[in-house]
Amino acid sequence: MMLAGTIKSSYAQGTPVDFRGTWNTITGTGKKMVITFETVRRTSVTGTYARNGLTASFKPPGDGSVTAFVKVSAIRDPTAQSLSSITGTVTDNVLRFKWIEDGGRGAGRFTMSADGRSFQGTFSLTDNPDDTSGGTWNGTRAPVFHGVWQTTAAGKIQFPELLFQQSGNQVVGSLFGNRPDLGVIREGAIDGNTLRFKVMRAQPALGRRYVPDILMGFGELVMNPDGKSFKGTILGAATSGTRLGGRQ
Repeated sequence: MMLAGTIKSSYAQGTPVDFRGTWNTITGTGKKMVITFETVRRTSVTGTYARNGLTASFKPPGDGSVTAFVKVSAIRDPTAQSLSSITGTVTDNVLRFKWIEDGGRGAGRFTMSADGRSFQGTFSLTDNPDDTSGGTWNGTRAPVFHGVWQTTAAGKIQFPELLFQQSGNQVVGSLFGNRPDLGVIREGAIDGNTLRFKVMRAQPALGRRYVPDILMGFGELVMNPDGKSFKGTILGAATSGTRLGGRQ
């Protein structure tokens, strides 16, 4: 089971910038990690991110050379690692924070865009959140598949109620809410704006003997920019979907 880092921040007085949700982030060196924020109170935010997300190596100050890299552990990595943490405060639309973990520490800042869909950021190996020497660390809001969708294939309704339940970038669900025997969605994972998952059919137990579920096929859905529709394939059929309910 992967341990996750904890993120805490306190907003300044005034209307707080909304960092809630899951973010796909990437550094200037191309390393990726997922951050999830939740609002606890109006002025307080907590969240999680992959532990050991930022690990740095650098030359001693004075030669003008600083090298930093990001180490990201796989989502399904079973190895327990030390807890990483970020703490910070928000002023206007800027979150300034300090990060600390096993093997490194530093600071950084995230500046929210006007539409609240992305942030531009930097980090460093110092205690100054405005120090940009570590490089860039930017993020975009991850798509929200959680909710109820109606899907069509070849112009006809495919599944009147496609149900998704999402936690961070992990997704499970059912092909049809009133017919769970039709197929269940397992091992769903969001990468960028794309959701990939397995479709399984549950098998009844034979007495006390366990009968493994049957793999029916796969799904791959790409969320449109509006966050209310997607296109892709389910069980090999070209599919489009429209949101009927759930959070966005």
